[in-house]
Amino acid sequence: MKRLAGWFLGLSLFTASLHAGDAEVIAALKAKGAEATSTKGFVTGLSFPDCSKLTPADYASLAQLSGVKQLGFSKGFDDAALKAIGPASEIEQLSTNGMDISDEGAAALAAWKGLKSIAFFHPGRRLTGTGLAALVALPKLERLTVAGSLAFADEGMAAVAKLTQLKGFRTWHSGVTPAGVKQLVALKNLTSVFLGQRLSYTPPVTLSDDSLPVLAELTLLEDVTLSEARLTPGALGQLQKLTHLKRLTLDGVDLAEPDLAALKQQLPKTDVRWTAPSEAYKKRISALFK
Repeated sequence: MKRLAGWFLGLSLFTASLHAGDAEVIAALKAKGAEATSTKGFVTGLSFPDCSKLTPADYASLAQLSGVKQLGFSKGFDDAALKAIGPASEIEQLSTNGMDISDEGAAALAAWKGLKSIAFFHPGRRLTGTGLAALVALPKLERLTVAGSLAFADEGMAAVAKLTQLKGFRTWHSGVTPAGVKQLVALKNLTSVFLGQRLSYTPPVTLSDDSLPVLAELTLLEDVTLSEARLTPGALGQLQKLTHLKRLTLDGVDLAEPDLAALKQQLPKTDVRWTAPSEAYKKRISALFK
Protein backbone atom coordinates (compact mmCIF):
# COMPACT_ATOMS: atom_id res chain seq x y z
CA MET A 1 0.00 0.00 0.00
CA LYS A 2 2.84 2.39 0.85
CA ARG A 3 4.42 1.75 -2.53
CA LEU A 4 1.09 2.43 -4.28
CA ALA A 5 0.55 5.60 -2.25
CA GLY A 6 4.03 6.74 -3.19
CA TRP A 7 3.28 6.12 -6.85
CA PHE A 8 0.12 8.24 -6.68
CA LEU A 9 1.99 11.00 -4.85
CA GLY A 10 4.69 10.98 -7.49
CA LEU A 11 2.12 11.15 -10.26
CA SER A 12 0.36 14.03 -8.51
CA LEU A 13 3.60 15.98 -8.12
CA PHE A 14 4.49 15.33 -11.77
CA THR A 15 1.08 16.57 -12.92
CA ALA A 16 1.33 19.65 -10.72
CA SER A 17 4.77 20.35 -12.15
CA LEU A 18 3.45 20.14 -15.70
CA HIS A 19 0.61 22.53 -14.93
CA ALA A 20 2.94 24.89 -13.12
CA GLY A 21 4.92 25.12 -16.34
CA ASP A 22 1.87 26.68 -17.97
CA ALA A 23 1.87 29.64 -15.58
CA GLU A 24 4.26 31.90 -17.46
CA VAL A 25 2.51 31.36 -20.81
CA ILE A 26 -0.91 31.89 -19.26
CA ALA A 27 0.20 35.09 -17.54
CA ALA A 28 1.42 36.48 -20.86
CA LEU A 29 -1.85 35.54 -22.57
CA LYS A 30 -3.90 37.11 -19.78
CA ALA A 31 -2.02 40.34 -20.44
CA LYS A 32 -3.38 40.10 -23.99
CA GLY A 33 -6.96 39.76 -22.73
CA ALA A 34 -7.31 36.02 -22.18
CA GLU A 35 -9.94 34.90 -19.68
CA ALA A 36 -9.12 31.76 -17.71
CA THR A 37 -11.26 29.08 -16.12
CA SER A 38 -9.82 26.79 -13.47
CA THR A 39 -10.44 23.31 -12.13
CA LYS A 40 -9.00 22.29 -8.76
CA GLY A 41 -6.70 25.29 -8.79
CA PHE A 42 -5.29 24.72 -12.28
CA VAL A 43 -6.17 26.65 -15.42
CA THR A 44 -7.99 24.27 -17.76
CA GLY A 45 -9.62 26.72 -20.15
CA LEU A 46 -8.73 29.95 -21.98
CA SER A 47 -11.03 32.20 -23.97
CA PHE A 48 -10.20 35.28 -26.02
CA PRO A 49 -13.07 37.80 -26.35
CA ASP A 50 -10.76 39.97 -28.47
CA CYS A 51 -8.23 38.27 -30.72
CA SER A 52 -6.91 41.49 -32.28
CA LYS A 53 -3.97 41.73 -29.85
CA LEU A 54 -2.72 38.21 -30.42
CA THR A 55 0.44 37.62 -32.45
CA PRO A 56 1.50 34.40 -34.22
CA ALA A 57 3.85 33.79 -31.27
CA ASP A 58 0.94 34.07 -28.84
CA TYR A 59 -1.03 31.52 -30.79
CA ALA A 60 1.99 29.22 -31.01
CA SER A 61 2.39 29.34 -27.23
CA LEU A 62 -1.04 27.72 -26.83
CA ALA A 63 0.34 24.44 -28.16
CA GLN A 64 2.85 24.39 -25.29
CA LEU A 65 0.17 24.24 -22.59
CA SER A 66 -0.20 20.88 -20.87
CA GLY A 67 -3.18 21.49 -18.61
CA VAL A 68 -5.47 23.59 -20.82
CA LYS A 69 -8.23 21.47 -22.41
CA GLN A 70 -10.65 24.17 -23.60
CA LEU A 71 -10.08 27.08 -25.98
CA GLY A 72 -12.47 29.82 -27.08
CA PHE A 73 -11.89 32.46 -29.76
CA SER A 74 -13.83 35.36 -31.22
CA LYS A 75 -13.43 37.77 -34.15
CA GLY A 76 -9.92 37.84 -35.56
CA PHE A 77 -9.39 34.10 -35.27
CA ASP A 78 -8.54 32.97 -38.79
CA ASP A 79 -6.56 30.46 -40.83
CA ALA A 80 -3.24 32.15 -40.01
CA ALA A 81 -3.97 31.90 -36.29
CA LEU A 82 -4.91 28.25 -36.62
CA LYS A 83 -1.72 27.55 -38.55
CA ALA A 84 0.34 29.29 -35.87
CA ILE A 85 -1.13 27.07 -33.16
CA GLY A 86 -0.34 23.89 -35.06
CA PRO A 87 -1.61 20.44 -34.02
CA ALA A 88 -2.87 21.16 -30.49
CA SER A 89 -3.50 17.55 -29.56
CA GLU A 90 -4.21 18.28 -25.87
CA ILE A 91 -7.28 20.43 -26.58
CA GLU A 92 -10.60 18.66 -26.03
CA GLN A 93 -13.08 21.51 -26.54
CA LEU A 94 -12.95 24.31 -29.10
CA SER A 95 -15.52 27.10 -29.30
CA THR A 96 -15.52 30.14 -31.58
CA ASN A 97 -17.82 33.13 -32.05
CA GLY A 98 -17.34 35.29 -35.12
CA MET A 99 -14.23 33.53 -36.44
CA ASP A 100 -13.06 33.83 -40.05
CA ILE A 101 -11.73 30.34 -40.69
CA SER A 102 -12.14 28.90 -44.19
CA ASP A 103 -13.08 25.35 -45.10
CA GLU A 104 -9.40 24.61 -45.60
CA GLY A 105 -8.68 25.95 -42.14
CA ALA A 106 -11.46 23.85 -40.59
CA ALA A 107 -10.00 20.75 -42.24
CA ALA A 108 -6.70 21.46 -40.45
CA LEU A 109 -8.45 20.75 -37.16
CA ALA A 110 -8.16 17.08 -38.08
CA ALA A 111 -4.68 17.32 -36.53
CA TRP A 112 -6.17 18.20 -33.12
CA LYS A 113 -6.49 14.56 -32.16
CA GLY A 114 -7.87 15.15 -28.67
CA LEU A 115 -10.93 17.12 -29.77
CA LYS A 116 -14.23 15.92 -28.31
CA SER A 117 -16.38 18.99 -28.91
CA ILE A 118 -16.40 21.78 -31.52
CA ALA A 119 -18.80 24.75 -31.63
CA PHE A 120 -18.76 27.37 -34.39
CA PHE A 121 -21.06 30.31 -33.62
CA HIS A 122 -21.49 33.00 -36.31
CA PRO A 123 -18.60 31.76 -38.48
CA GLY A 124 -17.51 33.91 -41.42
CA ARG A 125 -18.69 33.37 -44.97
CA ARG A 126 -15.57 31.44 -45.93
CA LEU A 127 -16.81 28.45 -43.92
CA THR A 128 -19.39 26.59 -45.99
CA GLY A 129 -18.79 23.45 -43.95
CA THR A 130 -17.30 21.32 -46.71
CA GLY A 131 -13.97 21.20 -44.86
CA LEU A 132 -15.64 19.55 -41.88
CA ALA A 133 -15.53 16.21 -43.71
CA ALA A 134 -11.84 15.99 -42.75
CA LEU A 135 -12.85 15.73 -39.10
CA VAL A 136 -13.76 12.08 -39.69
CA ALA A 137 -10.13 11.56 -38.62
CA LEU A 138 -11.03 12.61 -35.04
CA PRO A 139 -12.21 9.42 -33.31
CA LYS A 140 -12.96 11.24 -30.02
CA LEU A 141 -15.14 13.93 -31.60
CA GLU A 142 -18.67 13.53 -30.23
CA ARG A 143 -20.29 16.98 -30.39
CA LEU A 144 -20.49 19.54 -33.19
CA THR A 145 -22.34 22.86 -33.44
CA VAL A 146 -22.54 25.16 -36.47
CA ALA A 147 -24.91 28.08 -36.02
CA GLY A 148 -25.52 31.62 -37.23
CA SER A 149 -24.34 31.59 -40.84
CA LEU A 150 -26.21 31.37 -44.15
CA ALA A 151 -22.97 30.15 -45.76
CA PHE A 152 -23.35 26.87 -43.89
CA ALA A 153 -25.92 25.12 -46.02
CA ASP A 154 -26.61 21.77 -47.68
CA GLU A 155 -23.02 21.17 -48.83
CA GLY A 156 -21.91 21.62 -45.26
CA MET A 157 -24.52 19.16 -44.07
CA ALA A 158 -23.26 16.61 -46.60
CA ALA A 159 -19.82 16.96 -45.02
CA VAL A 160 -21.24 16.62 -41.50
CA ALA A 161 -22.98 13.42 -42.60
CA LYS A 162 -19.55 11.80 -42.93
CA LEU A 163 -18.87 12.30 -39.22
CA THR A 164 -20.63 9.17 -38.11
CA GLN A 165 -18.78 9.21 -34.78
CA LEU A 166 -20.92 12.17 -33.65
CA LYS A 167 -23.30 11.71 -30.72
CA GLY A 168 -24.53 15.30 -30.65
CA PHE A 169 -25.18 17.78 -33.45
CA ARG A 170 -26.69 21.28 -33.39
CA THR A 171 -27.46 23.79 -36.13
CA TRP A 172 -29.74 26.81 -36.40
CA HIS A 173 -29.93 30.16 -38.19
CA SER A 174 -28.03 28.67 -41.11
CA GLY A 175 -28.70 28.26 -44.83
CA VAL A 176 -29.71 24.60 -44.54
CA THR A 177 -32.77 23.47 -46.52
CA PRO A 178 -34.85 20.26 -46.19
CA ALA A 179 -32.39 18.54 -48.53
CA GLY A 180 -29.62 19.25 -46.05
CA VAL A 181 -31.68 18.01 -43.10
CA LYS A 182 -32.07 14.66 -44.86
CA GLN A 183 -28.30 14.19 -44.56
CA LEU A 184 -28.80 13.59 -40.84
CA VAL A 185 -29.98 10.04 -41.49
CA ALA A 186 -26.32 9.02 -41.86
CA LEU A 187 -25.57 9.96 -38.24
CA LYS A 188 -26.84 6.77 -36.66
CA ASN A 189 -24.96 7.32 -33.39
CA LEU A 190 -26.69 10.59 -32.53
CA THR A 191 -28.25 10.70 -29.08
CA SER A 192 -28.85 14.46 -29.10
CA VAL A 193 -29.89 16.87 -31.85
CA PHE A 194 -30.82 20.57 -31.97
CA LEU A 195 -32.45 21.67 -35.20
CA GLY A 196 -33.40 25.32 -35.59
CA GLN A 197 -34.81 27.49 -38.33
CA ARG A 198 -33.07 28.86 -41.39
CA LEU A 199 -31.85 32.45 -41.02
CA SER A 200 -34.20 33.85 -43.67
CA TYR A 201 -37.58 35.47 -44.21
CA THR A 202 -38.21 33.65 -47.47
CA PRO A 203 -38.67 29.92 -48.12
CA PRO A 204 -37.33 27.27 -48.15
CA VAL A 205 -37.37 26.49 -44.45
CA THR A 206 -34.91 24.32 -42.55
CA LEU A 207 -37.27 22.91 -39.95
CA SER A 208 -40.81 21.81 -40.86
CA ASP A 209 -43.06 18.76 -40.74
CA ASP A 210 -40.83 17.24 -43.41
CA SER A 211 -37.94 17.13 -40.91
CA LEU A 212 -39.71 14.83 -38.46
CA PRO A 213 -39.51 11.57 -40.50
CA VAL A 214 -35.75 12.13 -40.76
CA LEU A 215 -35.38 12.45 -37.00
CA ALA A 216 -37.61 9.41 -36.46
CA GLU A 217 -34.98 7.29 -38.24
CA LEU A 218 -32.30 8.20 -35.69
CA THR A 219 -33.29 5.50 -33.27
CA LEU A 220 -30.74 6.28 -30.53
CA LEU A 221 -31.98 9.83 -29.97
CA GLU A 222 -32.58 10.69 -26.32
CA ASP A 223 -32.75 14.48 -26.48
CA VAL A 224 -34.37 16.48 -29.32
CA THR A 225 -34.71 20.26 -29.50
CA LEU A 226 -36.69 21.91 -32.31
CA SER A 227 -36.72 25.68 -32.57
CA GLU A 228 -38.66 28.38 -34.42
CA ALA A 229 -41.10 26.51 -36.65
CA ARG A 230 -44.72 25.64 -37.34
CA LEU A 231 -45.18 21.93 -36.67
CA THR A 232 -48.33 19.82 -36.73
CA PRO A 233 -49.32 17.17 -34.16
CA GLY A 234 -49.40 14.47 -36.82
CA ALA A 235 -45.80 15.11 -37.82
CA LEU A 236 -44.57 15.36 -34.22
CA GLY A 237 -46.34 12.10 -33.46
CA GLN A 238 -43.79 10.30 -35.61
CA LEU A 239 -41.30 10.77 -32.78
CA GLN A 240 -43.10 7.91 -31.02
CA LYS A 241 -40.71 5.69 -32.97
CA LEU A 242 -37.86 6.99 -30.80
CA THR A 243 -38.05 4.52 -27.96
CA HIS A 244 -35.08 6.11 -26.15
CA LEU A 245 -36.43 9.67 -26.29
CA LYS A 246 -36.23 11.21 -22.82
CA ARG A 247 -36.73 14.89 -23.60
CA LEU A 248 -38.37 16.86 -26.41
CA THR A 249 -37.94 20.64 -26.31
CA LEU A 250 -40.13 22.74 -28.60
CA ASP A 251 -38.59 26.20 -28.39
CA GLY A 252 -40.64 28.92 -30.03
CA VAL A 253 -42.72 26.41 -31.99
CA ASP A 254 -46.11 27.49 -33.32
CA LEU A 255 -48.32 24.81 -31.78
CA ALA A 256 -51.79 25.09 -30.26
CA GLU A 257 -51.99 24.16 -26.58
CA PRO A 258 -54.61 21.41 -27.15
CA ASP A 259 -52.25 19.87 -29.70
CA LEU A 260 -49.45 20.07 -27.15
CA ALA A 261 -51.58 18.17 -24.64
CA ALA A 262 -52.30 15.49 -27.23
CA LEU A 263 -48.60 15.22 -28.04
CA LYS A 264 -47.74 14.66 -24.39
CA GLN A 265 -50.22 11.80 -24.32
CA GLN A 266 -48.55 10.28 -27.37
CA LEU A 267 -45.15 10.51 -25.67
CA PRO A 268 -45.90 9.49 -22.06
CA LYS A 269 -42.28 8.55 -21.27
CA THR A 270 -40.85 11.77 -22.71
CA ASP A 271 -40.42 15.08 -20.91
CA VAL A 272 -42.06 17.45 -23.43
CA ARG A 273 -41.20 21.12 -22.95
CA TRP A 274 -42.77 23.92 -25.00
CA THR A 275 -42.36 27.69 -25.21
CA ALA A 276 -44.52 29.92 -27.41
CA PRO A 277 -42.80 31.85 -30.20
CA SER A 278 -41.49 35.32 -29.34
CA GLU A 279 -42.53 38.27 -31.49
CA ALA A 280 -39.29 37.94 -33.47
CA TYR A 281 -39.93 34.24 -34.01
CA LYS A 282 -43.54 34.88 -35.01
CA LYS A 283 -42.37 37.30 -37.68
CA ARG A 284 -39.92 34.80 -39.21
CA ILE A 285 -42.35 31.87 -38.94
CA SER A 286 -45.09 33.85 -40.68
CA ALA A 287 -42.71 34.81 -43.48
CA LEU A 288 -41.38 31.29 -43.97
CA PHE A 289 -44.64 29.38 -43.65
CA LYS A 290 -46.79 31.46 -45.98
